[in-house]
Amino acid sequence: MALSTIVDSMVSYICIRIPLQCHPQPVISQLISRYGLTVNIAAAFLEGNTQDNGWFNLEIQGSFQKIEAGLAYLQSLNIDIEHLNTKTLVAEDKEKLKLLCANTNVCRQVQSNQQIQSNTPEVNLTSKKNRAKFQVCIPKNYRSSPVIAGLVACYGLTVNIAKAELDKDTENDGRFDLEIWGSSQQIIFGLRYLKQLGLQIWL
Repeated sequence: MALSTIVDSMVSYICIRIPLQCHPQPVISQLISRYGLTVNIAAAFLEGNTQDNGWFNLEIQGSFQKIEAGLAYLQSLNIDIEHLNTKTLVAEDKEKLKLLCANTNVCRQVQSNQQIQSNTPEVNLTSKKNRAKFQVCIPKNYRSSPVIAGLVACYGLTVNIAKAELDKDTENDGRFDLEIWGSSQQIIFGLRYLKQLGLQIWL
């Protein structure tokens, strides 16, 4: 993604409430893979094995048309949406832009590595889907970077968030219980990506 594309994009700040029937669905993953949006989770709370609705504060980056399509998808699932703010990314602070660009560069490097690996006979990135479950810790210095979105956008993984705890008003680290689907090699690359960012992972 070119820098000019990033600057021309919109950022929509929304709060969504995930009803019980949508807990097993990779809703945020679909916003990324199906609608081409960059999604950062600014705050979240979702308990596993509960009847209560979960909620996510999301920063959704993309063109106006893509954002509108993504919001229509959420509404089709009967997910409540509260619009917090919408503005062009050019109005964002420089540090946020640097983090987004840095994440894009990581994606490019990984995609290049994947292409090299996929050209070797012993690696098959289109093999049958496997599932991995793990918990990842998101420290405060990564709160403005769409780390989980990178698993979808860079590696083609499907990601469902089974449990989430990220408080925007504290200095505490966030914790996400993730279920990811993909080929064995995609999962390995995805976990390696998280490790290269210095994140703690518990399988």
